[in-house]
Amino acid sequence: MDIPADVIGKMERYCAYQERSEVEVRKKLGTLAVSATMSDEVVRLLKEGDFLNEQRFAEVFIRSKVKDHWGKLKIRQGLYAKGIPAEVINEQMEQIDETAYQAMTSETVEKWKRQNPEEAHNKPKLIRHLLSKGFSIEEIMQHAK
Repeated sequence: MDIPADVIGKMERYCAYQERSEVEVRKKLGTLAVSATMSDEVVRLLKEGDFLNEQRFAEVFIRSKVKDHWGKLKIRQGLYAKGIPAEVINEQMEQIDETAYQAMTSETVEKWKRQNPEEAHNKPKLIRHLLSKGFSIEEIMQHAK
């Protein structure tokens, strides 16, 4: 199949700028009016050239979301939304440093209490906030004492 060099170049730059998932790459190819058959070939070439790597994408995604104080549930949901396979998600989620994650969870609770001093003892509001950030009820009960 003859793929225009400018399409390959654009997609290589797109993937080199930041880690991308296959779903994001296919969506971008759609905006470039590339056929489905050609998209498959472009994705294959990007994977061969190591421009597209789902393991690496998941690792970077998880690291950035933990820094943004996301809980494991929301991170997992975000990876599913990006089209990352369950086995890759499970493998990369196991790599989370549990000590750092627990510290981040405690920090998130303390930050909420500092920002909401009048609500600091309103446990239901704190729980709702942490649930919206993707923390499990077990994690919340452990840290929201």
